[in-house]
Amino acid sequence: MKKFILLVVMVVLYQVTQAHTCDPRIVRCPIDNKKVEFCVTMSMSTFGSYYDFQKTGAIGNHYEQLINSCPKCHFSGFLSDFEKDYSNAEMHKLTTFLEKYKNIAITDAKECEIAAEIKAFLNEPNDAISNCYLLGSYLVRSETTKTEYRILLQQNTCTYLLKAIDAKEYEDKKVATIYYLIGEMYRRTADFDNAINYYNQAIANENKQEWIEQVANQMKDLALKKDADNNI
Repeated sequence: MKKFILLVVMVVLYQVTQAHTCDPRIVRCPIDNKKVEFCVTMSMSTFGSYYDFQKTGAIGNHYEQLINSCPKCHFSGFLSDFEKDYSNAEMHKLTTFLEKYKNIAITDAKECEIAAEIKAFLNEPNDAISNCYLLGSYLVRSETTKTEYRILLQQNTCTYLLKAIDAKEYEDKKVATIYYLIGEMYRRTADFDNAINYYNQAIANENKQEWIEQVANQMKDLALKKDADNNI
C-alpha cells in the first residue's frame, strides 16, 4: 500500500512540474469575422532550452497556440495580429493574398509559415517574420517525414535574420546573439561554411553576452565536423 501511495505522489508531482496552464481567448478574424481560439500561456515549467532557443519541457500546446489560423480564410498570426485594426485597403489586399491558401492543409507549422508570409506582405519588421519561421521549425523538429520542410523553415528564418541585421533592427548588445542563431540555422541546414562564419562573428563581437563564446565555439566544433544534428 505504501508503494502504491508513493507511486501516486510521484505521478502527481511529475504532472505538477510539467504543468502548462493557459487562459482561453476567443477573437474574431479581422478578414471574415470567424471565431478563432487562442490559449494564452499563464504558467509553464521548462528545463533550459535547445541550442536554437526552443524551450525544453514546454509541453502542452504552448508553441502550437502562439500562432493560430482562421478556419475559413486562413489568416494566421499571433493574438496581437488578430486584435489589430486593419484598414479597408489592407483587408482587401489580405483577402486577395490569402486566396492561395484556400485549399491547402493547415498544420501548426503551416500556420507559422502563413503568418510569416503575411508579415512580409505587410512589410512588417524582418525580425518578426524570422520569428514566425523559427517557431514553425520548432514544431517539426522531431518529425522525420518533414525534414525538408523543417530545413526550408530554418533557411527562411536565416534569410530574415540577415535582413533584420542589415536593416539595423537590433540593439548592439543583441547582435552577437543573432549572429549565433544565424550560425545555428546554417549548421542545422548543413551550410557549414556559413555557419562557421557567423559563429566567428558572434565570438568576435565586442558586445556579446558572456555565454556566447562558449556555446558558439561548441556549435562551431560541430560545424567543423559537418554535423547538422537538429535534435540538440
